[in-house]
Amino acid sequence: MKICILGATGLVGRETLELVARAWPEAELDLYASRDQTLELGDRSLPVKAAERLEAAGAEGGDLALVALDDDFSRRYVPRLRQLGYRVVDKSNTYRMDPAVPLVVAGVNCSLLDADATLAANPNCTTIPFALAVAPLARRWGLARATVSSYQAISGAGIGALDDFLETSRSGYAEPERLGLRFDPKGYAGNTVPHNGKTDDSGFSSEERKLMNESRKILARPELFVSAQCCRVPVAVGHYINAWIELRESASLDEVAAVLGDPSQAPFVRFHPGAVGEGLSALAGVHDRDRALVGRLRADPTGGSGTALCLTITADNLRLGAATNAVRMASRWFPAADADLRMPS
Repeated sequence: MKICILGATGLVGRETLELVARAWPEAELDLYASRDQTLELGDRSLPVKAAERLEAAGAEGGDLALVALDDDFSRRYVPRLRQLGYRVVDKSNTYRMDPAVPLVVAGVNCSLLDADATLAANPNCTTIPFALAVAPLARRWGLARATVSSYQAISGAGIGALDDFLETSRSGYAEPERLGLRFDPKGYAGNTVPHNGKTDDSGFSSEERKLMNESRKILARPELFVSAQCCRVPVAVGHYINAWIELRESASLDEVAAVLGDPSQAPFVRFHPGAVGEGLSALAGVHDRDRALVGRLRADPTGGSGTALCLTITADNLRLGAATNAVRMASRWFPAADADLRMPS
């Protein structure tokens, strides 16, 4: 088996490499990034080629391509990878809302990845844990609406933004100053800022639109009312989501907890009982990287009795929110050696 990882030197690309070693330990790796270089990963030195080599007339094909690039570069290279015979999982926004391309969350809509599919889209890093948490409830009781507020780590902005955040935080906190006046009010360090890139005439940013639109497609509920508000918080890795949901049929909190705590009904979810939220934090997800951590389940007093719920969801945005889901998707085509990285049957 030959696996191409495009974007291998980025944060998600590095996590993908770790998971590929678990899923397909005997695979031949073909790594690409913006330029020829060597990637130091643990005790390994891995050769990485410039992505433009894929466009050469003599470029060789392979079996599976995992693409972790921005939209423009995915648009450039994904068609070429398919020409070369690869099955492709693309992690950018380029193909997510294309009706001809499956948008898949492992554990929710795995059946879309049949033998005929050669391209699949990996959802956004907030959509994946949100869908894992609400899909089991939607299957059981239906889902009328959802309102979501997300608190997203800096690593979602890429390796450059993360490194700058870490350095700015180090220097900014070097001396005590209780108001945080050393930090830029528009920057990430020591701050909470709107995730407001590409805000359109509706007033919603691209991040908010992704969560709203992708959820409808993944859950196969185009009529679903979803509203989202997203921000960046000064955390390196780990997204945190609060969700207010309205079921179509009444359910007790005990019944909902039983579904979320059952791996056969809620795969890749780790449910934390109780309304206090113990075990739920951004960093808790970094210690349990391949699960959506779900809890703080309680009745929402502003909604219908027995149908309106509040819950909290946390997840590692680099792993579950990106690399882990992509590898689990690919395991539908190429069975993974690691059982935890396989799609549910």
